Amino acid sequence: MVAKATENMTVKGMNIIKRFLICIYLLVSIELFGFTPFVSAEKPPESILKNGDFDLNLDGWHHWTHADAAALFQTEGKKAEPVVGKKVAYVKISKAGALWHIQFYQQPFTLEKGTTYTYNLWAKSEKPRTVVMRILHQGAPWNEYARQTINLSETWKEFFITFKMTADDVNSRAGIIMGAEKVDVWLDHIRLYEGEHVSGIEGAEPQAVSPSDKLATTWAVLKNL
Repeated sequence: MVAKATENMTVKGMNIIKRFLICIYLLVSIELFGFTPFVSAEKPPESILKNGDFDLNLDGWHHWTHADAAALFQTEGKKAEPVVGKKVAYVKISKAGALWHIQFYQQPFTLEKGTTYTYNLWAKSEKPRTVVMRILHQGAPWNEYARQTINLSETWKEFFITFKMTADDVNSRAGIIMGAEKVDVWLDHIRLYEGEHVSGIEGAEPQAVSPSDKLATTWAVLKNL
């Protein structure tokens, strides 16, 4: 009986020593190699828009092309190198027309007067070109609450507009207009949410744009999530 108790105490003591040695090892590793404990990232704000990563293809999204333009709206997979998930929205333009002749958008949803929102997306193009991202009322008088021309290139860039609503609107639209240039466009990770910008991609450096239709002269400073 005494021998059994002694054996149990010995095993318990060895376990304590093992845990102590593991703690010492972790502390030394952090000191020598810069290992740090995992810290969970801030949860991104919930997007008002649905299917912004196009996992469900173009479900929830609308598009419109004027008779003087021609464009094919579809999703593309691995070839497009998606920012998030496995698909992106791809707009293949064969006839440009005017700027507003090719549109990609989601509606309707409600925005509240006095509330700050951020409209956030990733985009690239076949070659350098401009497109316009905007938030507006769906229907006459087509009031625009935020509008910005952004410069795209062959590599993915993140863009966002932060704005304060000037009216209650239960029939709002978030969209991109991209006529005027016969240059294909890819879109991904499109979001609209309350508050200031929060990147949904770790380490991203987005190009902040002003709703006054003039590109900001500096890059937004972000914390890694």
